[in-house]
Amino acid sequence: MNTKPSFTPPSVWTEQLRDGLVVQIRPLRPQDMDCERAFLTRLPQDGLARRFVTLVKPIDDTVVRNLTCPDPACEVTIAAFARTGEGETEIGAATYVIRPDGLYCDCTVTVDPDWQKLGVGRALMRRLIDIARAHGIRRMYATTEHHAGAHALGEHLGFHARPDPEDPLVTTYELALP
Repeated sequence: MNTKPSFTPPSVWTEQLRDGLVVQIRPLRPQDMDCERAFLTRLPQDGLARRFVTLVKPIDDTVVRNLTCPDPACEVTIAAFARTGEGETEIGAATYVIRPDGLYCDCTVTVDPDWQKLGVGRALMRRLIDIARAHGIRRMYATTEHHAGAHALGEHLGFHARPDPEDPLVTTYELALP
């Protein structure tokens, strides 16, 4: 496991989306369980699969608790929140999990379908990349089945795409962090 001290990101960032709306990006916290559960229920099956770095699990209290209480020694999860009529609504989340060597991580980003194409995923990933770099991560990896939005985002952020040698339907994205 990574022997470097845990990196604590700032408590909140403010980002303006393409439509002019301002959202907050911050680490997920235990008190975000209800927001996270609502976010997960709004995701279609393929979006739900992108929320998990590992295997997709049925949504229950344990899964939601694990998503909102990441281990800071090996995992970072940040989320984007918008102010709506119902208060604060989670509209996207990005996570990375550090591999045992401490130099590489696997990452994922998921955006509520109603908030896609506004720059939420890009804002989340830019912040996640900054955190990974500050944590000493040298390479980030992501995998996905064919998804045009993921390919465009990965390309914009500097990830290099290549077919997965074990599954031709999967693309692996890799970003070297200087």
